[in-house]
Amino acid sequence: MTSTTAIDSFSRDDRGGSHRQPLSNAWVPLAQWLAILAMTVEHVSKFLWPDAAFTPWAIALGRIAFPLFAGMVAWHLLHNTRRPARYGLRLLWVGSLAQLPYALVITPDKLNVCFTLGLGMLSVIALQQFQERTLQAAIGIVLVILALSISPHVEYGLLGLLLVPAFVLAYRYPHRTVAAIPALLLAAMINGTPLHMLISTATAMTLVLLASGSIRLDVPIPAIPRPLRLSWYPLHLATIAVITWGITP
Repeated sequence: MTSTTAIDSFSRDDRGGSHRQPLSNAWVPLAQWLAILAMTVEHVSKFLWPDAAFTPWAIALGRIAFPLFAGMVAWHLLHNTRRPARYGLRLLWVGSLAQLPYALVITPDKLNVCFTLGLGMLSVIALQQFQERTLQAAIGIVLVILALSISPHVEYGLLGLLLVPAFVLAYRYPHRTVAAIPALLLAAMINGTPLHMLISTATAMTLVLLASGSIRLDVPIPAIPRPLRLSWYPLHLATIAVITWGITP
């Protein structure tokens, strides 16, 4: 993440003109904290106290996590990293570290969410390498075929793989409502119940509004230290795995 709280950027209005608009990073630390805490509360409740009365509410709270992570990955890709491919590969590296505890705690049949986010990001980077529209379309078709083939093997499946590209589209055209529709639809469709769909969609909508500057967050919130951000996902799963192993008769 950049050390500044604003990015000098151009955005386009609905008439095709351009104007200078400062894009704020101030919302990113809060999104990081909320995503990590919501994910952790859900996992701890779901896998350590599955029958507790508060567990369904913890799972509902956890519905904000994946849209937050996907939205932040898309934001960093567009505004906060000079080496996007390296960032995407870092996500895959974190996912590799987390895969064993993920298999022990959640399921051995899928790759964890870091792979979903990283592959979604790398697909956008691949499309950005080509300027010619016909070639972009051809590469896009190939990427869709690849996504369909691997979607059964990653968390959130095809819809999850598409969420980072959908957020990129929404952020690129912040003043065009139609550009936000794919992200909102995908955020809803990755969930199975009306309440979870509502929570996830509201989260995605809030990110779109924050990223466009339609709503602003000016409260200073300390960013999560980078080593903690990178290690939290595998470490919290490993901790749950150890505790589960210790209490299993």
